[in-house]
Amino acid sequence: MIQAKVRFWRRFRFSLLIAAFLLAALALYSVNAGREQASSWGGRLVLEVVGPFQRAVTAAGDYVHDIWRGYFALVNAQKKNQVLKKELAKMEQDLVRLQELERTNRRLRGLLGLKEAADYPVVAAEVIALDPTYQFHTAVINKGTVDGISSQMPVIHTGGVVGRIIWTSRNYSKVLLQTDPNAGMDVMVQRSRVRGVIEGAGSDGMRLKYVQHNGDVQAGDKIISSGAAGVFPAGLFVGVVNNVEKIGKGMFLNVEVEPAVNFDRLEEVLVILRKKEFEADS
Repeated sequence: MIQAKVRFWRRFRFSLLIAAFLLAALALYSVNAGREQASSWGGRLVLEVVGPFQRAVTAAGDYVHDIWRGYFALVNAQKKNQVLKKELAKMEQDLVRLQELERTNRRLRGLLGLKEAADYPVVAAEVIALDPTYQFHTAVINKGTVDGISSQMPVIHTGGVVGRIIWTSRNYSKVLLQTDPNAGMDVMVQRSRVRGVIEGAGSDGMRLKYVQHNGDVQAGDKIISSGAAGVFPAGLFVGVVNNVEKIGKGMFLNVEVEPAVNFDRLEEVLVILRKKEFEADS
């Protein structure tokens, strides 16, 4: 209703104002004439003629007043609506920041727990870049030689093994992720103690290689680091077997492994400050 009045006022405002002005002038004239000739026949005639116009002037004035009042009410409502929208947007931004802070604190608590439980010195680092093309499967962290990091040091996460350091500068380091085809690692099946080498398979995850055709490996088995070669300490969670195939009369099984770490969501890591080679598990 208010918007209809506003549209009517915008369309006919000039005509209404002119008509109101003329009618007001006529009414004023008739009132003055009435004061001077109230008892005359002419004065009574003027009042009789002008009376309906006075009513019209009053009605038009009331209508115009209602339109103006509705117009300003609509403008004020729109202003209040804009203020409320801004306040709502700010509240939503604050909520997002609080949620992100909660998630960050949860991740950091997990890393802190892993750091306290570790039997070796570690340095926490933030992942500042991931290879967007997944061609080389690398990540960059914000810690370097000044923090005691050097090449070939293991990198882990609360979920499991991330990879190893392949390049360092004073304040930054590059990590070769375990999903890279060049990231070989000696591992074993936790349940059966069958050994093998885990290699990255790109977007397909990882593959457990060199497991004999009659090896005891099943879907759902957990793969852990064996500690062989002294790069990674023994017992680190690497991944879970999701498929085992026997291909013809080949010597080895085809074992597909799902990584323990979600590399797409990698934000913080721990670098193991390896002082000496780790001993292999038996």
